[in-house]
Amino acid sequence: MNISFYTGRSGMIAQQEGLNIYANNIANVNTVGFKAMRPSFAECLYVRYRETEPQWETGHGQYVMKTDLMWQEGQFVMSDQPLDFALPNDGFFMVIDRFGETYLTRDGAFSITFNEDVGAWELVSAMGEYVLDYDGNHIQIPFEIVVDADGNEVVTSIVDYVALEQMIGVYTVANNWGLDNVDKNRFAVTPRSGEAIPAPEYDKVRMALEMSTVDLAGDMVRIIETQRAYQLAAKIIQTSDEFMRIANNLR
Repeated sequence: MNISFYTGRSGMIAQQEGLNIYANNIANVNTVGFKAMRPSFAECLYVRYRETEPQWETGHGQYVMKTDLMWQEGQFVMSDQPLDFALPNDGFFMVIDRFGETYLTRDGAFSITFNEDVGAWELVSAMGEYVLDYDGNHIQIPFEIVVDADGNEVVTSIVDYVALEQMIGVYTVANNWGLDNVDKNRFAVTPRSGEAIPAPEYDKVRMALEMSTVDLAGDMVRIIETQRAYQLAAKIIQTSDEFMRIANNLR
């Protein structure tokens, strides 16, 4: 009966992790560049209590063996913002946070901010992190230059979007599935993914955004299935507890 109790317990823990993953997917259904996740469940260790009866094996529940990212390309939507970019390939944009840590992202909803440290306007991500070029440097916004009546070159306040698009770095890794999924819709490079390599040959689409890869209807069905499995595991614990109560009350 103790085995049944712990079997139900492991099942509840595994199904709760699955619920968290599916709920996180649904919460990010409208997040730009978000990649949905899928948990993979596995059975815990089986124990053979009688060597003369090899078919008499007792399991110990289940656990979440791994969580995979769904790397298929999301749907593109056209935007009226000239600083929105999408990647029609398996590349990534690279950003750097205020602590100097670099991350990869598929979120191309960029904007412009004034960097007081260098006295220049620079490109930032939706989270306010600086977008990097192919050399790993901040991207200073190029402005159009016009010639006045006296023949002097004058910098205008109009952004040179063609030059800016060429400056934005696109990176790739050898193994996307080896990336570490961190917060704020970013990915960290790991030894399993390989180092991020500049890919200047990769195209970018301006005034477009890649939406998430979440299958809303599918994840709603999976939540219902996972809830049912969670309830079944809870019923196992309840039944095991009831048997223990009966055994303790035997005279």
